[in-house]
Amino acid sequence: MSITLYFNPYSHRCLSVKTVLLLTKSDFNEKIIDVLKGENVKQAFTNINPNQTVPAITEGFFSLFESHAILKYICINKPDYKLYPNTLQQKALVDSYLDWHQNEFTKLLDYSKECYLQPLLIGNKVPENRVSRLVDVEEVLLFFIKTFLNNGQYNYINDQPSFTLADIRAVCDLTSLFICNFDFEKFPILEQYIWRMFKITDLYQSHKEYFNLIQKQKYKNQFIQSILTKQIKQEQITLYFHPLSSPSRAVRSLFLMAKIEYNEKVIDILKSENKSEYYTQVNPNQTVPCIKQGNFTLFESHAILKYICEQYMLLDFYPQENLRLKAQIDSYLDFHLSEMRQITEFVMSSQKNQNEQELREKQKNIDQLLQFFVKIFLNEGKYKYIYNHKTISIADLSAVNEILFLVMINYEFNNVPQIQKYIANIIENSHVKQSNKEYFSTISSNQHNNLNQFNKQIITTTKKRGCC
Repeated sequence: MSITLYFNPYSHRCLSVKTVLLLTKSDFNEKIIDVLKGENVKQAFTNINPNQTVPAITEGFFSLFESHAILKYICINKPDYKLYPNTLQQKALVDSYLDWHQNEFTKLLDYSKECYLQPLLIGNKVPENRVSRLVDVEEVLLFFIKTFLNNGQYNYINDQPSFTLADIRAVCDLTSLFICNFDFEKFPILEQYIWRMFKITDLYQSHKEYFNLIQKQKYKNQFIQSILTKQIKQEQITLYFHPLSSPSRAVRSLFLMAKIEYNEKVIDILKSENKSEYYTQVNPNQTVPCIKQGNFTLFESHAILKYICEQYMLLDFYPQENLRLKAQIDSYLDFHLSEMRQITEFVMSSQKNQNEQELREKQKNIDQLLQFFVKIFLNEGKYKYIYNHKTISIADLSAVNEILFLVMINYEFNNVPQIQKYIANIIENSHVKQSNKEYFSTISSNQHNNLNQFNKQIITTTKKRGCC
């Protein structure tokens, strides 16, 4: 049965409930209660919640108010998400924090509401004791950091192995200070904690209207802006790559799709620049791609793809909170290294004019490999992206750039028509096209007239649209 959530987008208690509903994939509807207009005291809402507060929920004839009771109710009904521990001691620790939170974090909520939000939205006078109240808020934060985060030694409240209801409740109330343009630089441990929590994409979804309000204030607080824009200030990355390298094009595609500023440096593997003393100092493995960020260097494309996603919070490409989907992407990437890299070996063999019988056998293996790919990872072609992910993931970027290497030898994709559809779906993305621009240009200049219709169409489409 669907839940109806009665909430206000500027109530942080409401935001915590909405976040948990999103996290647990609960079926729910929203009904905004405008407390500034007194909708919470009208008879219609009073019949649902006699306490006349938000949030409240209904599920059929059942109704419930008070945010912590609602949070526990949702999580007990969705135990697989482990937001509310089922072991006695761990559950008691969460309960202990929530009770403390109810008493102490109210100071944050009242401070932000009465000193900033209400003056902004309805023109209330700013309280004269705003400065002294800020001192009280900072004392609460210091106690929170010392007691529940162990001065930064714990990633999550009370050293739980992953985030719980306690963390959701805490971070939602901490964002109440965003409207105050609060100076989080005084509390670097809090900055790290909030950033860690905002790797949860559902937090952005629940905070959407509230963050829009903050953006309109045009605050220049770097930390708050970094959360709003999902972008930690990073040292610029240099990508060492070659356009004929499939892994290089996969990494480059991610940079372009995520709009990450980076420098490119072509390492001409055809001229053995990858074996030069200069490049060997950057990457002792003498392979492309490789990245350098400050004093940090990293090679191997899948390691790079994961690092970029986690560093820049690209959760659509590589989810962190959905452990099953993340594991499926990891599963494909491991399969790719052991199996799909046969494609590059096959293409290289084909260009060395090997025995025709041997090449036919290898092509048969590639046909079977692609058929397996379609069957397992695309569910016989029913999935648009690997494992039915809602958008292009790093698994798709790795896969499609490897498969596209077959265009080099004019591979006949008609043998596996579902692959044609898969390639077309991903190559529609302008950034993937741009990443393949030089690669397709090389093929076009060498053998455009000899290409089959599908391969010619892929190259022509890219050539026409990839430049502008």
